Amino acid sequence: MAGIKIKNLTLGTTPRVAGIIDQPMPIARLQKFAAGGVDIFEIRADLFGKPIDKVIAYIDTVKESIKSPLIGTIRETDYNRADRIDWLISLSKHVDIIDVELGIPEWRSVVDGIAGSSTVIMVSEHDFNATPDKPGLNNIVKRSLKQGAQIVKIAAMAKTASDVTRLLRFTEECDVPIVTMAMGDVGKISRIAAPLFGSLFVYGYLRKPVVPGQLSALAVAKALKLYY
Repeated sequence: MAGIKIKNLTLGTTPRVAGIIDQPMPIARLQKFAAGGVDIFEIRADLFGKPIDKVIAYIDTVKESIKSPLIGTIRETDYNRADRIDWLISLSKHVDIIDVELGIPEWRSVVDGIAGSSTVIMVSEHDFNATPDKPGLNNIVKRSLKQGAQIVKIAAMAKTASDVTRLLRFTEECDVPIVTMAMGDVGKISRIAAPLFGSLFVYGYLRKPVVPGQLSALAVAKALKLYY
């Protein structure tokens, strides 16, 4: 898979770590995470509990000091439900990658709103119940590409070791840019192993886990440096 250039970072050649910002953090702390091996930061705007203009103001402050690429994500909550699509479009103008869930009814409005910009579209699918079989995984990729994906992200709950190996084998065989992770305790190994199979990057928490089985971004960065 050819490398993908995002800002000053090439994805697909070296394992990369994305650290999740789930609430505003001091710039000095983010700089320490970057120095510790966190390559990308994901802004989980839905977890901030603030209006989008406040989130964007924080992002712009981060960009003044942190040169790492930024992912923008807004999952649906009671707080943002009425405005989330407009928020996604606004957020996309201030980040390098925008996360758009697979199958949301308004996806075309988001994609059209991003058209002409340099923002990369990452279409994501989360299955918190199981890991799809191979045809199911192929279908996710196919639907994601139709939704404008430049990167496909699949997070699936692993209940057995075979769930993990199936997802990793699929990652290795996939011919489009992809990010994968197996959730849950059984899937923790994927947080370290996925880059070996072609996942562009892996996620880790900065403050506390936001999905089952998530590891510390600094611990992941340390392990990746050791094993890769």
